Amino acid sequence: MTQHARFLGFAFANADFLFEVDAQGKIVFCAGAVADLANGAMPGAAATALFDPAFAGTFNHLLKTLPTGERRGPLLCRLKAGSNASLSMFRLAENDAHVSCTLSRGPGELKKRDAATGLETRDGLLDAAAQATESDALALVNIPGLSDAINRLGKDKSDHLLKRIGTALSGMGKAAGRISETRFGVIADAVGGSKRLGQTVRAVLKEGGAGTLAIEETLVSLKGKNLSDGQRTLVARYVVDQFASGKLKGGDVNAADVFGQMMDDTQKRLQKLTDTVAEGRFTLAYQPIVTLKSGDVSHFEALTRFDNGSPGETIKFAEELGISDAFDLAVAMKVIAVVEGGTSFGQDIAFNVCGHTICRPANFGLLAGLLARKRALSKRLLIEITETAEITDFEAAKKAIGALRAMGFRVGLDDFGAGAASINYLQAFTVDFVKFDGSLIRNIGRSERDDRMLSGLVRMCADLGVATVAEFLETEAQVATARAMGFDKGQGHYFGAATALVPPPLVKTAAKRKGIQESWR
Repeated sequence: MTQHARFLGFAFANADFLFEVDAQGKIVFCAGAVADLANGAMPGAAATALFDPAFAGTFNHLLKTLPTGERRGPLLCRLKAGSNASLSMFRLAENDAHVSCTLSRGPGELKKRDAATGLETRDGLLDAAAQATESDALALVNIPGLSDAINRLGKDKSDHLLKRIGTALSGMGKAAGRISETRFGVIADAVGGSKRLGQTVRAVLKEGGAGTLAIEETLVSLKGKNLSDGQRTLVARYVVDQFASGKLKGGDVNAADVFGQMMDDTQKRLQKLTDTVAEGRFTLAYQPIVTLKSGDVSHFEALTRFDNGSPGETIKFAEELGISDAFDLAVAMKVIAVVEGGTSFGQDIAFNVCGHTICRPANFGLLAGLLARKRALSKRLLIEITETAEITDFEAAKKAIGALRAMGFRVGLDDFGAGAASINYLQAFTVDFVKFDGSLIRNIGRSERDDRMLSGLVRMCADLGVATVAEFLETEAQVATARAMGFDKGQGHYFGAATALVPPPLVKTAAKRKGIQESWR
């Protein structure tokens, strides 16, 4: 086999269509699946003819700015033929007048991009940040005056300006995204990335008629002492998300120092949390859930307690960093140990599972495996799915809930009624119970209109065979109203706080018990 044939073989092992482009953007060589991928491309034709017009400008910019010896891609693109493809480009040092390109079929659907710039959305950039390496950095830029400039320029000129920004940034690193209306980011090399980004944006703004605008920029290194690759990329995602939400502002503040300090604080907090979860250094307290008609304790809910005294904030932090599945698994193991160890006095216990865990098969797998091995305890355990992290993949969540119920576990929705998606959840998922959010229960008896709406939801659940729980019941009047509305069970100060490290023996709770304020988990 000749050297040329061997190299072609290697190339086709990783791509469906190969083509080489000269400095003028003309195809000088092509081979592969020409008919379906390349729409009949031939040597001498313009390479941009391969692509949908929306991507052609991006390709030209990449071609002109690709340094010798460097690679770009894989980049998702749409072809003129109508299909989607993945593009990679490389400028060989021995032949830097030409650029070698490959196209591979798929994916079936491109991720949504920012319509105005063609860049990744915030979520797309977050995904790219999760794939970054230690040698990469997040080059971030905020242009506070961009919105005013766009309004001043008018639609045609502003559309052109945003497209130019998108085209320029797309060739600067592994990924580029529009994080918010005025904020942009690039996953770039750690050396000089911030300076290149600022220079590029300034030039595009000036050429596009926006004039000289103030720019706030910073470079966030992804290096982190004593962190694994997974922990470092989780930190990167967290920082990008903070930047996207506008919680970090420029002005007189040195953005680089702010980000640097935040990276340090986040790394320390993440390391502490992962150690806490891995070593099981948290406790569970138990709060009674009572059958309203009889006053008997139905079961207990296991609530998490940390040394810092703020379980809600800590758990939300775990969700933001994408490690809620590990925490959910740790909680489940603690509850199972209590039940198997005989310290639960024989009563049923409910524990929480985050929406992130349920709707992501990769996250759900370990928890499902544990519970499958412990299905003999299914009559003793209830699972409450929290809406703190909104469920985004209904089909995956439906399968996960179905799997848990098939094992015999009772599954319910926590925080019901607080979010706009609650009714959608009830329609999409078959569950055994729902726990109404405390924000609704605190106000019962104060508004006849609100009470009627709440009663209607309770009746709807009853018609569907779904039991209802009212949480945050604190007064006798609230308990009486909840009972009259048709709620099956109640939870809150009136019946007792979560103070015991093991569930107490089952008792009747006709009288109020005093205790501390319970947490949401």
